[in-house]
Amino acid sequence: MTVEGEHKWNWQNFVITFAISLGQWAFAYPSAIIGSTMGQPSFLRYMEFIEEDGTMTDISVNLQGAMTGVFQAGAFFGILLVSWVMDRYGRKAGMIFCAILSIVGGSITTASNGVAMFIVSRFISGGGSWGFLAVTPVYTSELSPPNLRGLFVGMNGVNIAVGYALASYMGLAFFYVSDPAAQWRCPLGIALVFPVGILLIMAVVPESPRWLLMKGRTEDARKITLKLHKEADTGATEYAEAQFEQMYLQAEVDRTLNPTWREMFLRPSYRKRAIVAIAFAFIGHSTGVTVINNYGPTLYKALGYDSEYQLILQTGWITMAIPANILGVFVTDSWGRKPLILLGVLGCCACLIIEAALVAVYASPVPEAPNLVAIRAAVAILYLFMIFYSLGIDVAGMVFFGELFPNHLRAKGMGLAAVTIALSDFVYLQCGAIAYRDIGWKYYLVFVIVTLIGAIYLMVYVPETRGIPLEEMSALFGDVDEIANFRSSPNRNGDTDGIEPTVTYRKTDEDGDVITTTHVA
Repeated sequence: MTVEGEHKWNWQNFVITFAISLGQWAFAYPSAIIGSTMGQPSFLRYMEFIEEDGTMTDISVNLQGAMTGVFQAGAFFGILLVSWVMDRYGRKAGMIFCAILSIVGGSITTASNGVAMFIVSRFISGGGSWGFLAVTPVYTSELSPPNLRGLFVGMNGVNIAVGYALASYMGLAFFYVSDPAAQWRCPLGIALVFPVGILLIMAVVPESPRWLLMKGRTEDARKITLKLHKEADTGATEYAEAQFEQMYLQAEVDRTLNPTWREMFLRPSYRKRAIVAIAFAFIGHSTGVTVINNYGPTLYKALGYDSEYQLILQTGWITMAIPANILGVFVTDSWGRKPLILLGVLGCCACLIIEAALVAVYASPVPEAPNLVAIRAAVAILYLFMIFYSLGIDVAGMVFFGELFPNHLRAKGMGLAAVTIALSDFVYLQCGAIAYRDIGWKYYLVFVIVTLIGAIYLMVYVPETRGIPLEEMSALFGDVDEIANFRSSPNRNGDTDGIEPTVTYRKTDEDGDVITTTHVA
C-alpha cells in the first residue's frame, strides 16, 4: 500500500509514454529488415552473393555475417554516447540524438552501391537504432506511476514487436515488386519514417521530471508531475503532490551521490544491480531470438521452403510477438516481473530443445520425401518460441531494466543492459551464417545450455520490483540509507502489504554530516 493510495488512470500520462515508446519502431524496424533483405534474391544478386546459377559464392557467408553483425557493433558506440547525452542534456535530447543518427545511417543504407558502403551505413544505423532501446525505457519509466509502470513501460515491448512485424510485412510486400532495386531499397528506405516521426513527437512531449530535478529545475518538474499524475476525472492532485514530494526529496539526495561508471562497479550494491542487468540481458538474448529473426529465411530454407514461403513464414513468426506482448503488458503489474521473466526464459529453452530434435531428425538435410508433419511442427515450435519470448522477456525486460537503477545511474544502467544485448547479438549473429552452414541444428544447443543455466541464476538473484516507486528501489539492494522518503516500505520481495508507511527526512548539521529522522506517516 502507499500513503496516498493507488494512482488513478490518466489518459494523458498513458498517451505521452506510449508516444515516447514509439521510438522502439525506430529500433526494431532497422534491426529486423535485414532478415527480409537477406532473403531477397535481387539484393543477393546486386551484392554478388550468388552466382548466375543461384548458388552462393564462397565469400558470401562471411559478408552476410558482417552485414548483420556490424549493426550490433555500431550499437555499442551509439548506446554509450546516448547514455552520456541523456545524463547531460536530458531524455528528450537522447531521443533526438538517436533520431538524427538513424536518419543519417538509414539514408546511406538505402543508397548503398556495394558491400562496403552497406556495411559502413549499417554501423551508423546500429548506433542510432539501438540508442532508442536504451532511451525509451528510461524515459517512460520516469514518467509512469508505480502501480501502472508495467503497463506503461511495457508498451516498449509491444512497439518492438510492431516494429519487427512492419519490417517483415514490408519485406514480403516488396518481394512482389517487379523492379529489382525497389525490392530491397524501398523497405530499407521506409526505416527513415520512424526517426522523423520521433523528432515530431519530441516537439510536444515533456521532459522527464526526475531529470529536471537532478538539474535543479524544481518548478518545471513540479508542473509536469502534477499534469501527468493528477486524477483525470476530478482533477485532484493529492497523489501527484505526494509523488512530486518524494521525487524532490530523493533528487536532493541523488545529486550528492557519485554518478560515475567507476562507482557503479566498485560499490557493492550498485555492482549487484549491474550484474543482474548484464546477466538478464545476456540470458534473454542467448535464447537466440535475434539469430532466428535475422536468419529466419535461412532457417525456413533449411526446412525446404522456397523464397516466397520463407518471407511469409518469417512474417507470421514476427506477428506472433504482438498479441503476446499485449498480453504481457496487461499482466506484468499483477503477476510481477520475475514470474514472467522465468516463464519466458524456460519456455524459450523448452522450444529450442524440441526444435533442435526436429531439425536433427527430419531436416538434416531435408530428404526428397520429407515428413511434412515434422517440418510444419518445426515451424510451429519457432512460433511458440516467439510467444514465450515476447510475453516474458520483451515486456518484462523493458520494464525491469528501466526501473532497476537509481536516478543518478539510470541512464548508464540501462545503457549497460542495452550494450550487453548488442554485444551478445553481435557474437551470435557473426557466427550465425557459418554455424548454420557447418554445424546446422547443433547451434541450437548453445542457446539451450545458456538459457537453462541462466534460468537457475535468474530464479535465485532477480528481485521482484512490481509496484515499488523508483525512489524506493534501493531498498531491494540494501541501500535503505539512500532513500530520502518512504511512501511505502517494501521488504526484499517488494511486498508492501501490512507494513506501515514511513517518511524519512534528511538534513545536515553544521559539519555537513547527514542527520536522518524517520517517523510513521
